Amino acid sequence: MKYETLHKPVYILMANLAASDIVTGVGVLITTSTTFVHAKAGVPVATALVRLLFTCFFLSALSNAYSLLALTAERYWFLVHGLTYETKITHDRCKVAIIAVWMWSGTLALLPVIGWSCVYPSQGGCLQLGGGSQPSYLVLMLILVYLPMVAIVVFNLRVFRCLWRQVSDIRQQEAAVHAQPSTSRKSAVTILILTVSFLVGWLPYCTVMANELGCREDCGNLDPAVIAFVVLNSAVNPVIYGFRLEEIRRGVKRLFVGRALETNAVSSTIQEHATRSQTTTANKMREW
Repeated sequence: MKYETLHKPVYILMANLAASDIVTGVGVLITTSTTFVHAKAGVPVATALVRLLFTCFFLSALSNAYSLLALTAERYWFLVHGLTYETKITHDRCKVAIIAVWMWSGTLALLPVIGWSCVYPSQGGCLQLGGGSQPSYLVLMLILVYLPMVAIVVFNLRVFRCLWRQVSDIRQQEAAVHAQPSTSRKSAVTILILTVSFLVGWLPYCTVMANELGCREDCGNLDPAVIAFVVLNSAVNPVIYGFRLEEIRRGVKRLFVGRALETNAVSSTIQEHATRSQTTTANKMREW
């Protein structure tokens, strides 16, 4: 918001992905701390609270999936349909897409809380997972998480197909003028790495959810390793685009040390002006 150099669609959508990672981190902290406190006190977690915690995970999964989908679609349009990029991908449309992602994810995640769930976890035809979940709801969630996964993979395949056709010409041109690798190509590779991280982080969780649908009895609690993959995905994402994109690193540096740099710059400027003034005065005195 502060630096105009970051007022670009790709950085706006990347900030939205970072916000989704923060939601995931906060949700995991709340879930683990709540579970720990109740286990230490020997008190079972209330069904309503279990459903709310379950909702946090679905909100994280949906917002991560659709935020990454929006970011991948932006890079796809930039690289494959570059001639119409400026007119089609605008700041306002990115902001509308972000609002739509969070409204869509929040509404779907809150459905069990507002009624699409079983009255009791042990009710016939219901799953004990999430304090009593309707199988139809889990099916819907899995479909709505897998669909953006498939779309993300398709977008990336088309992007790299386009880049593969042009990579030899781009490399020759860059080598001829001793230029650095193009930003567009580097950002496309960054999105691919984020996609792989997302699939590695969330596919095990979705697989466990699918396995729950096939269980006729209680399949037990979630494996902690599955939750660890989710946490690592959100923890690794900022490191990926922080190290891959130079402009992000500059923004972080300006955010934390910007005031110190500005103070040093002002002090240097004042000292330089004072030195020049003293030199000019001394020269005039000699001439006089």
